[in-house]
Amino acid sequence: MRPIGALLICGLLAVLLPAQSSREPFEECSVGVACGRATADGRPLLWKNRDATARDNVIRAFDDGKHRYVALCNAGSTGSSVWGGANAAGFCIMNSVSRDLAGDNGEGPGNGPFMKLALQSCASVEEFEELLESTATSGRRTRANFGVIDARGAAAVFETGHAHHVRFDADDVESGILLRTNFATTADGDRGRERFARAHAICRSLPGPEGLDHRFLLRRFQRDLTPPPSALASQDERQDVRETIHRQTTVASMVFHGVRADEAPEVTTMWAVLGQPLFSIAVPCWPGEVGVSPLLSGTRKQPRSPLCDAAIGLQTGFYEEPRDALAEANRDDEVAGAVRWLHVGDELAALGRERDAVEDEILSMVETRRTTDVERLRAMHDHAARRALDALRAFDSRFDPLDVVRVHGRIAVGGEIEEPWILEINHARFRIAAESFDVTVPTAPEYRLRVELPGHAPLTKSLPAQDVVDDALQVPTLRPRALPEPALGTGGRR
Repeated sequence: MRPIGALLICGLLAVLLPAQSSREPFEECSVGVACGRATADGRPLLWKNRDATARDNVIRAFDDGKHRYVALCNAGSTGSSVWGGANAAGFCIMNSVSRDLAGDNGEGPGNGPFMKLALQSCASVEEFEELLESTATSGRRTRANFGVIDARGAAAVFETGHAHHVRFDADDVESGILLRTNFATTADGDRGRERFARAHAICRSLPGPEGLDHRFLLRRFQRDLTPPPSALASQDERQDVRETIHRQTTVASMVFHGVRADEAPEVTTMWAVLGQPLFSIAVPCWPGEVGVSPLLSGTRKQPRSPLCDAAIGLQTGFYEEPRDALAEANRDDEVAGAVRWLHVGDELAALGRERDAVEDEILSMVETRRTTDVERLRAMHDHAARRALDALRAFDSRFDPLDVVRVHGRIAVGGEIEEPWILEINHARFRIAAESFDVTVPTAPEYRLRVELPGHAPLTKSLPAQDVVDDALQVPTLRPRALPEPALGTGGRR
């Protein structure tokens, strides 16, 4: 073992990580890792479809640890949690939640903060395992399948609980590929088993003997809509995509294209797709000094990514909200919720062809201009981000099979939201379990909102259709008034 040491790790935990809440957002993801012998060019690959309730995602560049890194975060967050990333040493990490792994710790970093710590401090898969061993004593709250690759060619999955882990190396299996969803092979969970089976089928369908590449993952894996046995029967070109690889709750995806041992680790490429992959375009990001375009990162004044906003605006035109929206919005116990029918007719196919044509331009630009020059890498990144955003905005004006509006905003009550509340918009009712909301409703001349929050007086607000901009309605912060506490000794029957 290399001597990172428990004392150093405890110091890093205390200095680099802010205090964490006891609860992390619920996620369900489909992920994979491949060693160099399983890929077309001998470079390791790592990939993830992020399925979550947080639809607004950004890519941010960080320089707050031993290594610079780029990572996927929730828009507007402090950056204390990341959900996948790559650092300038060539180390990459992502995860899928696996709640069947044992754990009873109440202290230490959860999945998102732990991945941030790994990107800050680790240069290799071996150092990541040392970090796991050190924090098994000092404390962590991880329950995840962590996938990792490095610049030395290592590629592995760690099934990780609060105080233990089991390592699986991709090079130890015949295919050279490891796949995970939301259960651990060392435990007895069953979440995501249909996606797990489909992921294996996709990887077995590789054309010819050349191996995996990043294009195949972006196109065939991360945008796969093959329905599982549990899916409701399709009707009128509408599809149930709750348990496909590309799900109704997929909010972003990543493909990490590693380097060979004789290449500069800082050219490790993170292909980032903000928004649902069907409705977005991959943009290359590099760790080190390249930075991230504000089109992906947002700004301090406007923390959302314009590229992610454009993808969300485009996708809302293809989904129907469930008849019983109360069963769907931001449920505590699962991500998928009630079915939101995806329209999969000619318009989606036409959109896919045009999306792929633009993405091909970006992929070919990077593949034919491999360089270590920071300014050239930055120019390619900025060009790709602008090209992707311009394309999505052009698509949005042409592809829109459903007439809907995205409504998003937040409530402020002077403290944490303790229990779910009801948001009613016109005649659609949603059950919300967070301060922010992001839903779609049919277009209307006026949008009448009503908030029903336990312990607060009902709040109503009306917004005219003129407030809708680019098929989105930004609701000013809603501030329901708290009801007074009942006086003691009243209200009872004598």
